[in-house]
Amino acid sequence: MPLEAIGLLVVVALAAALLAWGARAGHAGETGGHALWPADGSALVVYRVGSGSLVARFTSAAGRVSRRSLGAGVDVRLIAGGRRPVLLVTEPDGGHRLLRFSPASGRWSTLAAALPAHDLTTAVLAGGLVYLPAGTGARASIVALDAGGRVVTRAALPVLEPDPSALVTAPGAAIGVARPGRGRVVALLAAGGDVLAVTATTQAAAVTDLRTHETVSLAGYRRVAAATVGGDGAVYLLAGRSDPAFTLRFLRLAVHPLRVLWAWDTDAAPGGTAFAALPSTYGAVFSAPAAGSPWAASGTDLWTIDASGARRDTAVPAGLGSRMGPGRDGSVLLYGGSAGAAVTRLDTGDGASSRADARLLAPSGATVLLAGD
Repeated sequence: MPLEAIGLLVVVALAAALLAWGARAGHAGETGGHALWPADGSALVVYRVGSGSLVARFTSAAGRVSRRSLGAGVDVRLIAGGRRPVLLVTEPDGGHRLLRFSPASGRWSTLAAALPAHDLTTAVLAGGLVYLPAGTGARASIVALDAGGRVVTRAALPVLEPDPSALVTAPGAAIGVARPGRGRVVALLAAGGDVLAVTATTQAAAVTDLRTHETVSLAGYRRVAAATVGGDGAVYLLAGRSDPAFTLRFLRLAVHPLRVLWAWDTDAAPGGTAFAALPSTYGAVFSAPAAGSPWAASGTDLWTIDASGARRDTAVPAGLGSRMGPGRDGSVLLYGGSAGAAVTRLDTGDGASSRADARLLAPSGATVLLAGD
């Protein structure tokens, strides 16, 4: 059987498991995509110990603590939130496992194992369907599957024409030649009942509405570092180029019709890969490595953004962590990297930081990979 067919069967089997859960959970997974669950006083932290194993610790609102080994892994991130979150575990060999957690019972279950490295780097639940990237290169597309694991629709990714300003050479091509391509899926976003695919090549980037087939080119940009749908319903992107002399810029997009509303220059050069985005009540919150920016003495730049523009609220001191997660009462949690076992809570209103309570801390020597309360 061809590898592509095997890959599709894996996706179908995975989708059936996901959507069987989704049918029971209703729309909780859709409405809580960036929160681990509704704010009820509970907390989850996943950390990696020295042996390379992952451990998840859940503390209920009543203070009941449960721990569970998630096996070997090098990374973990949130795929779907709500009352029964779905986490993607990256294994040492680059493959993936998809895990579901039920806070009510404290139980973990495996939705899929031995997923190839190119599968489920991004996914979204919307309208009772699960949307996943499928295929690569000329065959790259997004598939939507129902609760029975059947392919409801398959949307080909748009062919992106090289940006005229892209002074790069496509691998293997003659000097000065840039070729159209479907690129890779940077993010899938649920917005206003539609699913948006953010795609990019080395010469272009675009956002496509999979329902209406509208595509808006992100002219002048060839790299999307982070993306989210804000609390105001607009799409927010942090975009740039591979050229370190080109500063990162925030883009705000309307969904109906799909169009770029404005761009906001951060005056900061790309400083790494640890970018993150979360929705806020009225817009979004972004974090970006500070290296290469005018505030290089700090570890991370934190920005809030809404219809009125972007504001750099604070330069987070070095050592607080390179990752960001959802915290209670509109705060954000910083952890990972040099922060090790520690989790810091940052108030996005006044910029004040404080050490998160013990429920979100890992044992000495461990590294926090995911946290939320």
